[in-house]
Amino acid sequence: MPLDRQALMQRLLASFQEEAAERLAVLDSELPAWQRGAPTPASVETVFREVHSLKGAARAVGLLEIEQICHAWEACLLALRQGEATFQPEQAALFLQTLQLLKRAHGGDTLPPEQVKQACAALTLAAATPPTASQASPAAPATQRPTTRPRGQTVRVRAEQFEQFAYHSEALRQARLQMAELNRRNLGLQADFQRLWQRRLRHEGLLGRLRKQLDAGQPPDPAAVRQLLDWQDWSQDLLNTMHGQGQTLRQSSSQLNHELGNLSEAHTRSVDALLQLPCRSLLDELPALVSDLAAQTGKQASLSLPDTELRVDKRVLDALRTPLLHLLRNAIDHGIELPLERRQAGKPPEGRLSIELSQHSASHFTLLLEDDGAGIDTARVQARAEQSGLLPAQDGPLPSAQLLPLIFAAGLSTRQSASVLSGRGEGLAIVRAALEQLGGDIDVASTPGQGCRFILHLPLNRSSFRVVLVQVGEHRFAVPANAVRRNLRLPASALQQREGDSTLQFDGLYLPVRQLAEVLKVDAPPPSGTQRQLFLLGEGMQQIAVEVDQLLGDQEITLRALGKPLRRLRNLLGATVLGDGSVVPVLHPQDLYRSCLQRRANGQPTAVARAPSARRQARILVVDDSFTARGLLRALLETAGYAVQTANDGLEAWNALRQGQFDLLVSDIEMPRLDGFALTEQLRRDPTLAALPVVLITALHRDEDRARGLEVGANAYLVKGGLETDTVLSAVQRLL
Repeated sequence: MPLDRQALMQRLLASFQEEAAERLAVLDSELPAWQRGAPTPASVETVFREVHSLKGAARAVGLLEIEQICHAWEACLLALRQGEATFQPEQAALFLQTLQLLKRAHGGDTLPPEQVKQACAALTLAAATPPTASQASPAAPATQRPTTRPRGQTVRVRAEQFEQFAYHSEALRQARLQMAELNRRNLGLQADFQRLWQRRLRHEGLLGRLRKQLDAGQPPDPAAVRQLLDWQDWSQDLLNTMHGQGQTLRQSSSQLNHELGNLSEAHTRSVDALLQLPCRSLLDELPALVSDLAAQTGKQASLSLPDTELRVDKRVLDALRTPLLHLLRNAIDHGIELPLERRQAGKPPEGRLSIELSQHSASHFTLLLEDDGAGIDTARVQARAEQSGLLPAQDGPLPSAQLLPLIFAAGLSTRQSASVLSGRGEGLAIVRAALEQLGGDIDVASTPGQGCRFILHLPLNRSSFRVVLVQVGEHRFAVPANAVRRNLRLPASALQQREGDSTLQFDGLYLPVRQLAEVLKVDAPPPSGTQRQLFLLGEGMQQIAVEVDQLLGDQEITLRALGKPLRRLRNLLGATVLGDGSVVPVLHPQDLYRSCLQRRANGQPTAVARAPSARRQARILVVDDSFTARGLLRALLETAGYAVQTANDGLEAWNALRQGQFDLLVSDIEMPRLDGFALTEQLRRDPTLAALPVVLITALHRDEDRARGLEVGANAYLVKGGLETDTVLSAVQRLL
C-alpha cells in the first residue's frame, strides 16, 4: 500500500538527525586517539561500524553527500580492518577532516560537490595503501573478526530530570545510612535481649530451690532472696533501656518508611516521565495517511487531531499504532462514502474523521475515533452473524446494542469480498486483542447515515496500575481496578436462585452471579456464613457479579509480564509481587468476563455462543543496526497491515526468533555481533526455524554478495536504495 512519502520523509529525517548525532559523537571520541598511534583492531571495528550505519541511515533519507563520503570512508576502513591496507599517521588527520565534513552536513550546511569529490578521492587513495611485510604477515584469517563491544542504546534526559535523579540518588544514599544505623541499633537490642535471657537461665536453679523451700514451709534462704532481688533490679534497668531503644527504633523506622515511600513515588514518577511521550508523536503522521488511504478508494477524507499535551507511556503508544491503522482503514473503506453519495445524502464531499483524547483518571485515558460516514449496517451485521453461526436465526431485528459488539468477532465481515484496504473480517478482532493485551478495551457506537464512534480505554502506563486484590480459598488474585464497576458486601439472603442460576438483584437489574473459584477452576470450599463478597464486571445490563471469599482492598502494583509458555494463557494478564514477597496472578478482565458468560454458577456451559478465535496477524521481525532504516521498514510494513517487531543486531534478532513466533525475517547484512549472513545460516540449521522465509536488504550489491545471500538460504536479496517501497512489499507479500 503506497505511503505518503512527504510525511514519512519528515519523520525519517528527524530520526536521522538523532541517530547521526549519536554516531558522530562516537566517532568524535574514537578518532583523536588515532593521532597518538595506530588504532587497535577493536577501535577500527567500532569506527567502521559507525560509518557503515551512518551510510545506511543517510541512504534511507536520501542524503547523497553523506552517503557518498561514508561509502568511501567505509571502504578505507574495511581495507584497514582486513589488513589489505596499512594505517599511516596522516590518515588520522584525514579521518578527522572527514568527520568535520560530516558534522557540517549534519548541521545543515550544503557541501560543494567538488569538496565531496575530493574527500572521497582522498579516502579511496588511503584505502589503496598496501601493507608492509611486517604488518601483512601476522594478519588474521579473513573469517576472523575482532571482537567488539556493542554500543548500548541511549536515552535523552532533560537537565531538570537529571537533577531529579541526582537528588534521588543522594536521598537513597542517606536512607541507606539511616537503615544501617537502625540495623546497628536493632542488633544492640537483640544483644540486650540475649543477655536478659541468659541471666534468666542462670537463675533457673535458684528459683527452683526457692519454690521447693516455700512448698515445704521452710523459710527462704536470705542470700538467695537477695541474689534474686539484685537480678530483678538489673533486669528492670535493662528492660527500661530496651523499652527506650524500642521506642526510638519504632519512631525512626516509621519516619524512614515514610521518607522511603515518598522517595519511591517521586522516583517512579521521574522514571515514568522518561518513558512518556506526547501523543502527538503518534498522531501527527495520521492525517497524511488518511488522505493517502482515501485516494486509493476514490474518496475524499481528512482527519482532525486534538490540541493536547497528554503524555503516555511509549510502550502503550507503540502498541497502539497498529490498532489505530486498522480502525482508520476500516473507517475509510466501510464508513466514508464516495463524494457523489455524500452529496446525495446532503453531506460535504470530503469525509471527516476526528480523534479526541481525554484523561479520565490518574491511570487511564480515552481515545475517541469518530467519522461522519454511513455508520454500521446492523441488519447486515445480524445477517452475517446468523450466517456464520455467531447468532441463532432470529425472528426479527435485534437491538443495535446487542449487534454492534459482534463486529469484533473474528471472521465477521459485511463485505462479500476483500477490497484494496479491507480483508475478510479479521482486523477488528486483532484490534480488540491488541487493546486487551494492553489492559484496555474498546466500545463502539453508530448512528445510521451519520457515522460511527470507537471509544478506546487505555492505561497511561504500561506496567503500573491499581488492582483490586481478592481471596479465593488459599489463592489470591488481582483484578485491574478500572474493570471493576463496584465492590459489594451483602447478606447471603441477597443472592437468589432463578432458573437454576444464582442471581443478584442490584440497581433494578437481575445480575448473574459466578463464583470465581469455579470460573478459574481452582480448589476452594463453597461459600459459607451470613455475608457474601462480590465485584461487578461489565457495563449496564451486561454486568456480571463475581463472588469471592474476601475482598482485600485495592493497591498500586507493578505488572510483570508472563514468560513465553504463559504469554497468552486464558484469563491471565500478568503477575505482580506484593510487599510480603508473594507472587499474585493478575487476571485479564475481558477474558474473565467472557469466561463468566460461558459458565453457569454450577460450572455447566451456557447457551451463549462462543466466537471463533482470531487468526494470528502476520508478524515480521525487522533487523537493522540503524534505527532510521528500521523506522523506514517498520512504517512500510505496518502501514501495509503487518505486525512488526524490531531488533538492533543479529544476536538480538536470534534471541527474539527463539522466544517469539514470526512469519518472516527482514534483515540487514552488515551488523555487529552477528551479521545477516551468519544469522540466516544459523536459522537454517535450527529445525524449528529452518522454514522461516528470510529477506536480506543490504547495500552490498556485488554479484558475489548476492550469491552468498542465496547460498546461506535467503529467499530474497534486495539492495537498499532510498524509498523503493513496492519492491520490498512485493517480496514480503510473495513470501507470506
